[in-house]
Amino acid sequence: MIAEVIIIFLIAGVTLGAILYRKNALATFLINNLSATPPSQDVALDTLLEIAGRYYAEKNYLSAEKAYLKVLKVDHKNSLAYSRLGFIYSHLGNTDDAIECFKIVADTYPNAASYHNLAMMYFKNRDFAHSAEALEKSLSMEEHFSRLINLARIYRAMNKYDKQIETLKRAHDIEPNNIEAMQLLAEAYLHEKDEKSARVLFRKILKVEPDNMRARAGLQPSRQLKKAR
Repeated sequence: MIAEVIIIFLIAGVTLGAILYRKNALATFLINNLSATPPSQDVALDTLLEIAGRYYAEKNYLSAEKAYLKVLKVDHKNSLAYSRLGFIYSHLGNTDDAIECFKIVADTYPNAASYHNLAMMYFKNRDFAHSAEALEKSLSMEEHFSRLINLARIYRAMNKYDKQIETLKRAHDIEPNNIEAMQLLAEAYLHEKDEKSARVLFRKILKVEPDNMRARAGLQPSRQLKKAR
């Protein structure tokens, strides 16, 4: 009985392996041959995008890269392919190629999301000036809370504290009770020696989150605050 069960499992395993092998072999064949003699450009493009999308969803980035490069041979302006390649290169640690892909998307189809992706890739590459520039363009198209917070952090890294405060005020206006925005703005005020404005925000934080230790420390007298730091 046990032997029969083992044999059944072995047969099932071999069958499943054969199916998966044939599935991957077929996908590879289609990638290698579709763009050479496609029945039509639209059919070839749709098929390649479907295969590339499956690889991307499975996080099989090397196969996805190959598939999206094939897409660009069929449609050299395909924004989805460039965008996905940007994320693939980012995952693979190739930030320079990722930046080039996101730049193409932003230049060809300028919108808030494309400039945001480009900004984050510049930031990952520690190119803060270009990151800020791209994020400013994104925000000029669509005011977005989290992007304002990111831009404020970039300004801080660039030692542009006046712009950091201005940006955090915009974020605070969008979400007046957001703890992160209030805390960052309060600490920016402290950096600029504006303890009065900082205390107003720390008190507001405690109304929303009474146990916030950073806000409690921020309301201590200046000498004690320095010791707490």
